[in-house]
Amino acid sequence: MRGPVKTNGDRFTDKLGRQVVLHGVNMVCKDRSQNYIGSWSEKDFEKIKTWGLNVIRLGVIWDGIEPEPGIYDDDYIEKLQQLIQMANQYNLFVFLDMHQDLFSSEFGDGAPAWATITDGEMYEPGHVWSDAYLFNGAVQKAFDHFWNNTPGPDGIGIQDHFIKAWGYLVEKLHHEPNVIGYDLINEPFIGSPVQQVNERMFSTYAQIYSERYGEVDIEQLFKAWSDPSNKHNYLSLLEDVEAFKRVVDSPTHILQAFEESHLSSLYRKVASAIRESDKDGILFLETNYFSNLGTSSMILPVENDSTQAYAPHAYDLVTDTELAHTANDRRLELIFERHEETRKRLNMPMLIGEWGAFYETDNTGHVSVHIQRLIEKYLCSDTYWDYVPDMDKSLSFLGVRRGFPKAVAGQLLQYRYEHSLNTFQMKWDESPNIAAPTVIYLPDIRKLNITLSPKDSTFEIKPIDNTYAGYIEVPQTTDGIRSITVTKG
Repeated sequence: MRGPVKTNGDRFTDKLGRQVVLHGVNMVCKDRSQNYIGSWSEKDFEKIKTWGLNVIRLGVIWDGIEPEPGIYDDDYIEKLQQLIQMANQYNLFVFLDMHQDLFSSEFGDGAPAWATITDGEMYEPGHVWSDAYLFNGAVQKAFDHFWNNTPGPDGIGIQDHFIKAWGYLVEKLHHEPNVIGYDLINEPFIGSPVQQVNERMFSTYAQIYSERYGEVDIEQLFKAWSDPSNKHNYLSLLEDVEAFKRVVDSPTHILQAFEESHLSSLYRKVASAIRESDKDGILFLETNYFSNLGTSSMILPVENDSTQAYAPHAYDLVTDTELAHTANDRRLELIFERHEETRKRLNMPMLIGEWGAFYETDNTGHVSVHIQRLIEKYLCSDTYWDYVPDMDKSLSFLGVRRGFPKAVAGQLLQYRYEHSLNTFQMKWDESPNIAAPTVIYLPDIRKLNITLSPKDSTFEIKPIDNTYAGYIEVPQTTDGIRSITVTKG
């Protein structure tokens, strides 16, 4: 049976054939003491619906599913199911994200302790949590053993366990009517070969630095990158996007070889396990970790499977630091340019699975809006990182709560929402074969002037109860190019 959202070439579509723009948030509980279940209630899902969002990337933690080898925690899965059902009450789609940070629940979240093999290496957290990917041997060794499918305590490969856990999860949850797909693994990381990646990137940086300012020692750079008081001094060179591009491109062949071999192999196996229960759910494919920063990806599609989407992340270098507000516009543009290149190669719809991570600081509003502009430019879907109940009180929320087309009776060509003016413009190529309206969400529907092409077109405004927000519905009337302009009255 076809799900509520499918893929059609490079677009998401609904059951009525309309192009769908998925716009939502991540909801991921990483807290083991809560058994990885967030303390969300119907009020949270109602709020998300009021904001106009239509999809949730719901985090699933392997340690929660399989706390002991081959033993699955049905109580955890049932609580996930309850969250999915609450989302469905508010017409919110869900796709499941097998989440990990630093591979393991021992270091961050993800794999159970029994599947974490470190060869005696010790984990030590750094000032910026994600730097452990680059510099910590325990994290790197744990990934090595995962990619090599090293046997776990029961003699079965730990990657095989991961794949079977996916199969069990999907068997239990795929019947939920609002589940649209599966994000196969969050931010897959290369493991110990990152040391070669580091060497390439830091030596390239040192070369650029010496060309401009004089000699610098690579060991000095490594130490500076681990020291927050010095790290920021070196970031200024990477404000030059050409220098930044040289650095992130330097290890491309190492990372792409990983994607073409280990990552593609995992995706094929996980897809096979998923398809045993769900023949139609969308497979959301992520890139290697470094493509989040702008490295080109050579991710491969799962063979002989027509329902896939490209789901990269987009984070500037300063994410997770106190300098998040200094994110560089041109670096962000490069990240989106690279993702668009990969999307075209794959001929899939694109959903930016994570962006933001502003943690509701008030000085990142301009960064949020710039990313909104890039999402609008590439007509892609997105899920913001991440949901907190009072996120609407921060300026960084601007790029999240925006006017956008939820469903288009044809092909979306362009759109743009202006926060300060509360104006919206959109153009689409309407299809005569779709007997359903185009639906547009706006945060404020009071006193609007609406101009439609053709001029004799009709529309209907539908408010959302107890808010200023609502929808504009434009009935399908013609075959060809249509446009709408909405201004404040």
